[in-house]
Amino acid sequence: MFKFIVIAIGVFYLLKWTIRAIFPFLVKKTFDKMQDQAKQQQEQQTKKEGEVTIEKSSNAAGNSNKKDVGDYVDFEEVDD
Repeated sequence: MFKFIVIAIGVFYLLKWTIRAIFPFLVKKTFDKMQDQAKQQQEQQTKKEGEVTIEKSSNAAGNSNKKDVGDYVDFEEVDD
C-alpha cells in the first residue's frame, strides 16, 4: 500500500512537471499559427488603390423572378 502511494505521488509530480514544461510551447505554437493565418487573410483582402471588384450575391442569381416588394403588415382598425 505504501509503495502504491509513493509511486502515485511520483507519477503525479512527473506529469505536473511535464505539463508545465510543454504547455507554454504548445500555446506559443498555436498562437503563432493563428497569427500566420490572420496575416494571410489580411494579405488576401488587401486591394490595390483604384482596384474595383463586383460581387454578386447568390440569392440574386437563383431568384431572378421574385420581386422584393417589401414587408406586408396586416392590421385591424379598433373602434372606441
